[in-house]
Amino acid sequence: MSKPLLAVTTFPSEHIAREIASSLVDEQLVACVNLLPGAISIYRWKGQVHADNELVALMKTTTDALPELKRRLVELHDYDCPELITFPITDGLPDYLDWIQSSVHKD
Repeated sequence: MSKPLLAVTTFPSEHIAREIASSLVDEQLVACVNLLPGAISIYRWKGQVHADNELVALMKTTTDALPELKRRLVELHDYDCPELITFPITDGLPDYLDWIQSSVHKD
């Protein structure tokens, strides 16, 4: 049985974040995306330290949809190596968890 997940990624701009988030919701790979502006990411990439403004995206999805979400995020994202990490949702309001399950497509 598919289980709910919280998936986290980042985007370089609100325009790109909205576009990709809308696609993922429309394709029923995620139930919802919360876009949190104001993140500053400091990281090493290709031997240099960078500091960039980003938006953090909190995506609610399921374990069954995760493989396709991974594929589509890489396809849609303009980063060479987009962030995608997931956390199991182990508890929550039953109606909300049911909504996640019913909002994400079934294979």
